Amino acid sequence: MPPDPTKSMELLTSPGQRQRIELSHARCRDLGMDARRAPNFSSPSAGQWRLVLERSESLRRLAVPVMTLLHRQIARARSMVILTDSAGCILETVGDAQFLQQAEKVALSAGIDWSEAGKGTNAIGTALIDKLPTLVHGEQHFLQANHFLTCSAVPLWRPDGSIAGVLDVTGHQSSYLRHTMALIDLSATIIGNGLVVEAPGALVCLSFHARPDLLSTPAQ
Repeated sequence: MPPDPTKSMELLTSPGQRQRIELSHARCRDLGMDARRAPNFSSPSAGQWRLVLERSESLRRLAVPVMTLLHRQIARARSMVILTDSAGCILETVGDAQFLQQAEKVALSAGIDWSEAGKGTNAIGTALIDKLPTLVHGEQHFLQANHFLTCSAVPLWRPDGSIAGVLDVTGHQSSYLRHTMALIDLSATIIGNGLVVEAPGALVCLSFHARPDLLSTPAQ
């Protein structure tokens, strides 16, 4: 199925989107978060980081090739593709070298916590709380340091219905692409299908579609 380029704009302008952003900002204020604070670069110890990577080995292996392909589709958008675990810790990034340098200034790098409690309203953290595709554009971010960003994120689901992590595209807000969310959603489906196939236990996987030519595609 081709991406729907209107999907991101509908998210950006809908009343439901505005309400979700307002609720997220309220949660940040309840946590005593200061919108003017500097980015937090705290990262796990070497031992903790090894455990995080070990727990996410299968997710990372499945996601990185998909992330690379996704980035090729948005390569001119001054952006990066981000994979996090279920706690919002960044596991992997793929992006433009110039934008990656900008991103590091606001702690958008491996090992950093981008949960809502860690970084305020942002697509990754808010998607984990709401369990929904999430778009956070410019000044919708709670922290002022992040106002130059636009972030689009989709939760990644395990076969048991729990969240495995988040797939996100973050870029400069001036180069936001309307079809980004649709591309992320398609990429998340591919990763989710891989998690189903590799699920432990005695599973029989059946692929089906009304159109046989769409078998072995994300639409199955």
